[in-house]
This record gives sequence, C-alpha cells and structure tokens, in this order.
Amino acid sequence: MVALILCGIIAGIAAIEVVMILSGESLLAIMDQNRIMEGSVGRTRLLLLINHMSMFLLPALVWSVIYFKKKWYSGLGLRPSVHWLHLVAGIAFLMFSYPIVAKSYEINQGFNLPEWMSQMEGQTEELLKTLLVMETPGALLANIFVIALIPGLGEELIFRGIIQKELYKYFQSPWVAILVASIIFSAMHFQFAGFMPRFFLGMILGLLFYWTNNLWISILVHAFNNAFQVILSYFKPELLEENFEKSVPVSWYALVVSVILSLALGWWFEQKKVRDPVIHTEPVNFPIAEESVQSAPENESGEEKPL
Repeated sequence: MVALILCGIIAGIAAIEVVMILSGESLLAIMDQNRIMEGSVGRTRLLLLINHMSMFLLPALVWSVIYFKKKWYSGLGLRPSVHWLHLVAGIAFLMFSYPIVAKSYEINQGFNLPEWMSQMEGQTEELLKTLLVMETPGALLANIFVIALIPGLGEELIFRGIIQKELYKYFQSPWVAILVASIIFSAMHFQFAGFMPRFFLGMILGLLFYWTNNLWISILVHAFNNAFQVILSYFKPELLEENFEKSVPVSWYALVVSVILSLALGWWFEQKKVRDPVIHTEPVNFPIAEESVQSAPENESGEEKPL
C-alpha cells in the first residue's frame, strides 16, 4: 500500500509538472511550491484534483484490484446500496459532534507549533481561501467536486476501506484500529494546527464504518462535511475575511449537550450495528441494505454467538 501511494505521489508530481509546463511555466518555477499554487483558480483546482486522485483514489483502487481481484468492490466495504436511515443518522451523528470538534480545535490552538508547521498551515489556509472565493454557481459546483466529493471518496477508500481494516487484522480490536487509523488520517493532511479536529472527524467516520459495515456511509458523510463548508463559504463569503478554520468559543453547556446527543446516537448505532465482520480480511458477499440491520446469529443452544 505504501509503495502504491509513493508511486501515486510520483505520478501526481509528474502530472503537475506537465500542467505547469503547458501553462507556460519554466522548469525553475515548477520547483517553487508557491509558484505552483499561483495563477488561475481553475489551474489550482486542477492541481488539487490531480493530487487527491494520485495520492488516494487511484492507489486505493489499484490495491483493491490486486488484493481482492474481481471482488474489489465488496472487499473495500462498499455495499450495493445505502440504507437511508444509516445515512441520515450518520449525518446527524456528525452534526451532533461539531461542538466537540470545535472544542478540540480550541485546545489545539494552545499548542506551540514549530515554525515549519506554522508555515505549512499558512500556505494551505491561503490556498483554500483562494479556492473558496466563488462568484458563480459553476465555481461552487467545481469546488464541491474537487474539495468534497473526490476527497471524500479517495480518503475513505484509503483510511477506512484499507488502513482501518488492515489495522484490525494486526490488533484484532476494532476500537484500536479506528483510533490508529484516525491518527494516520489526521497526520496525512499535514495541517497540524487542526490535527485534533481532523482526528475526531476520523473517529466519527471510522465509527460509522464500524457500525454500518458500509463504506458508502463514511464516504457520503465525509463529502457532506466538506461540501457544507464549501456551500457556507459561497453564501457567506464574509467568513473568508477571518480565519475560517477557527471556531467560535464553545460554551460548556453546548459541549455537554453535544456529548450527550453523540453518546445517545452512538448507543443507537451500537444496538443496530450490522453483525457481519465490519473490518473483514477477505471479500464477503453482503446482503442488501434493507437486511443490514439484523441480530447476531444463534448457536445450537439458542444463545447469541459473540461477535
């Protein structure tokens, strides 16, 4: 998997170089990270799309075809359909958790980061601010595709569909697998001023995959989270004048309500959890989504088998 990601990064760099050369840049400019992100917003979107596809989406698909062959689709945890109740509850679980995520960002801001981390964070922030200046509906749709749909698909295939399941094989614990996969997910964004909120987002998405046994739920909730921020920036452009990643201070009662609602919905998910091995190591034939919520199988004595 690591080798495929490295190959994807190399291929992505080569594709970016081609785009830069075709746009009239010199070879010296290609070596300058700031120059790569300068220029038209359309070119920046294209470079971001190439980066996401080469680093996450394509390596995940190639790995799954090599490992699972013809059963690559089910092997990644992708089911033939999505249960609407799981999706609605998954989005609700994400939104109930927003105050917790915002509070984690407040805590994260209290850490003193090395200079190089702060510089990376500043460059990424300026890039996103440039992309999120949308004056037409076409720009909005392009950003939803590049910032929400493609990252939601590619990152979930890698971090939940592959890494989380492989970690389960090693640790034999879904909770440890979710925890470690979330740490890797946040670290791979290389935005350390937002490490904790992205870690909690990874935990949310990992839990949804664990509970529903359907990677499409994690993909759609991830895409919803990103698209929500894009759409908010489109209709409220004044938010871009501030540091759009910084959350308003979270009151203690909002945090308490968030924890209670998140735990309550998490308990509901746990009770309705799909009983198939959610982080399996071999391809399985999944039942249709309507049959996904089922009780654990019984043994000959009539007692439920442990998961």
